[in-house]
Amino acid sequence: MTTDKTQKVDERTRRLIVAMAAERTLLAVLVAFRGANIACAPVKGVVLARWIYDDVRERPYADVDILIPRGSFAAAVTLVKARGWQISYQSVEMGEVLFTIDHMAVELHAEVGRPELSRMTVAGFIARAQPDSETFALEILRIDDVDHLLLLVANVVKDGFTYANAHQPADLERMLRRLRPRWQSVVDSASDAGFLTALHTVAEWMIAEHASEGFAAFRKLLPRDRRVTFASAVCLNRRLTTRQSDRLGSPGGMTGLILAVLTPDDVPLRLRGVLRVLRRGVWSRLGWDPG
Repeated sequence: MTTDKTQKVDERTRRLIVAMAAERTLLAVLVAFRGANIACAPVKGVVLARWIYDDVRERPYADVDILIPRGSFAAAVTLVKARGWQISYQSVEMGEVLFTIDHMAVELHAEVGRPELSRMTVAGFIARAQPDSETFALEILRIDDVDHLLLLVANVVKDGFTYANAHQPADLERMLRRLRPRWQSVVDSASDAGFLTALHTVAEWMIAEHASEGFAAFRKLLPRDRRVTFASAVCLNRRLTTRQSDRLGSPGGMTGLILAVLTPDDVPLRLRGVLRVLRRGVWSRLGWDPG
């Protein structure tokens, strides 16, 4: 019993240390980007731990996620290199860069989830963002809560409904609860972005996999989905791959990725998404970097 209690205390202490390091890292990136006139907005763990949880130690995270407009991607990469921050992963096509500052990982995202997932753009999110001088010592851009919820939904889809992190359901549940008076705005925004199928499917995933009462109530606002069997297939696929150690290399894992790119409401987006995944898969199999 004492050991368990000690482990819990140690874990909470570790999370607090990570939160403090993440804040320092975020501020360093913000200062650098502002000096280069690159707009950016922190998202996910580094801010959600402070906005929708009672204590930052309740929400574990290991990196700092930042949105940047697609048009600023090249300039951001150039700045990161000039600062000597070590890049460990970069994909121009996917709009992603992963680098470290004093052992803290930072991820830059120029796409909402992945290309062709919807008509949502990071530039649109940032255009609707509002200045926030209360969360950190330095003012940040805070994206609208509706956009943040849809970003979380996009991340679950991007992960193929199979590789979602343990904290994602809690983030979704808390954000949905926070947005209760604006649920119709969530539906309207998803409809405008061609993202209703994804929103409906993640709602089904939250209900089936996490017994979410909030999403069960929210689902009643969604238009009758003509692709309910699609949502069922996603949940079934996730159950089949949960116990596999190499899920990405498993048939179920690959199916999950294909299902993920089939979620856009727009047929052209779905087709381009499937072709992109297949092409990148072939390149990887041949030992080429898809970039």
